[in-house]
Amino acid sequence: MITLILRERANNLLFLGNQGKRMVDSYSDMLLVPFAKYLTKYVKEWNLSDLGASILIPKEKYHFHSILFKPKRLSFSVDKSWEFIASVPIIESNDFSDSHVSLFQHLKGIECETSRKGLLRKRFLMISSPILKELQNEIPDLMIDDSLIEVLNQDDSFQKLLSIISPDNFSIKLFSQPIATRDLKEYCREFRKIYHNPQEIIWNISVEKYLESIVSKGKYTKILDSIVEALDIVSLHLQRIAKIIERRV
Repeated sequence: MITLILRERANNLLFLGNQGKRMVDSYSDMLLVPFAKYLTKYVKEWNLSDLGASILIPKEKYHFHSILFKPKRLSFSVDKSWEFIASVPIIESNDFSDSHVSLFQHLKGIECETSRKGLLRKRFLMISSPILKELQNEIPDLMIDDSLIEVLNQDDSFQKLLSIISPDNFSIKLFSQPIATRDLKEYCREFRKIYHNPQEIIWNISVEKYLESIVSKGKYTKILDSIVEALDIVSLHLQRIAKIIERRV
């Protein structure tokens, strides 16, 4: 089976073929993420994107295709957090047809992210992505669907993992080609074109976490393990919901 790699564009991922592929055979490779050695048990192979980001291709038992690791510089600081982005293909571009447009449109409405409750005792709940309300102004037939939110908020295993990770952000979004604008209204107008003419259905599950302050090796590995496990749980839920919605539409 041909291994796909990922090309990094802005904050999104795009599936490509083998061009530009750079396999990594040693954990001493300084281009890999600094915590790569703690992820050995999950790895089938390591790749690098064309922009140098580390990509973990997992062993077969996992439900995501890959995880891309991106450093994110913190505002007004030399420190950085890390973004873990799992890619979950539902229908890739080669298999996409007009019959799948409705599925993309229905799945768009289940996008969600974390909302943190409490100060001393933090609790994380999934809520609909705020951008969906804005998109409805341009796309009136976009229906916001709480089915994924309900599943994740009632999944005790997932909720325990969120408590362990305590993410700076956890979001679940369909991949779409980047739109080069900072203006929200312009973004919504441009996305309307994608909504009516999608090319693929690929989920991006993103976890952002500041790791530099963790000094305990045990806690460090526990958080990394929890992130991978949470990504896998969400990937499985996304695949199941896609099948349910596909039968319905």
